[in-house]
Amino acid sequence: MRMVLCRHAELGNVEQRERLALELRGVALAAVYTSPLRRATQTARAVAVNLGSEPLIFDDLREIELGDVEGLQFDDYPPELQQALLEAPGSVQFPGGESYAALRERVVAALDEIVARHERELVAVVSHAGAIRAAFAHWLGIAGDAAFRIDQSFANINVVDWIEGEPFVRVVNAATMPPALRAVL
Repeated sequence: MRMVLCRHAELGNVEQRERLALELRGVALAAVYTSPLRRATQTARAVAVNLGSEPLIFDDLREIELGDVEGLQFDDYPPELQQALLEAPGSVQFPGGESYAALRERVVAALDEIVARHERELVAVVSHAGAIRAAFAHWLGIAGDAAFRIDQSFANINVVDWIEGEPFVRVVNAATMPPALRAVL
C-alpha cells in the first residue's frame, strides 16, 4: 500500500491547489481522502478531479481541536498557553480542546483504517500539518516535541509505503512527486 499524504493548500490559494493537482495527475490513485475542514476539502477536490470522483471525507483527519482559542491568533492566546506551546508543544492541552496525544491517537486510527481499506492500492490523503506530524511521530517512534521539527509546507507531498504491515517513509515535504513513486509497490 502506498499513501501520498499531502498538506492542504492555504485557504483560497487556487495556485497551490492546482499545482498539487497537476503534480498528482497521472498518478494511479484508487481514492482521495480528506479532512472535513474547508482548506483540506478544497485541495482534495482539486486532486480528485483527476479521478472523476469526489474525495472521501474522514472527520478524524482534521487538525487539532483548539477549543476556547479557536479563531484567535497566537498573540491573543493566554500568556501561559503561549509559553507552554513554545516550551513543550507536545504536552499542551488546549482549553476546551484537544491535546497533541489525542490528535495523534485520532489521526493514526483514521490512517490505519484507510490502509486497511486499500491493501494493495495507491491513495492520496489531504490533511493538516499537525495531523501529518502526529502520524510521522507515531510511525517513526519520535517522542515528545521533536515531531514539531518536521516541516510541512502548504500543498506539499509525503509518501509512505506499508511493507508487511509496517510504514516506510519514502518522501517528506516535497513539492513534487518523484517519478519512481507514481505507482503502487
